[in-house]
Amino acid sequence: CQCQPAATQLIQHGVFPCAPVWPSLAVSLDMLEFVAELFVHVAPNERAWAATLEKYLNVHGYQFAAKDSLHCRFANALSHY
Repeated sequence: CQCQPAATQLIQHGVFPCAPVWPSLAVSLDMLEFVAELFVHVAPNERAWAATLEKYLNVHGYQFAAKDSLHCRFANALSHY
């Protein structure tokens, strides 16, 4: 459809274009939100990743039973990987 710019159509579908005209890539708005939050907490360890993912999931209605539960499980899986 040429009635609206490609960028506008993409945003209406929940993705964000890499360029306003002739975008070659569109990224999920949820993923961009996740990455923006990651950059606030970035650190060279899994604790930052787990804290970011946990906060992101909490905003979207998922909660963890105990503090650091995701970090502990992720760290355990990472060490065995």
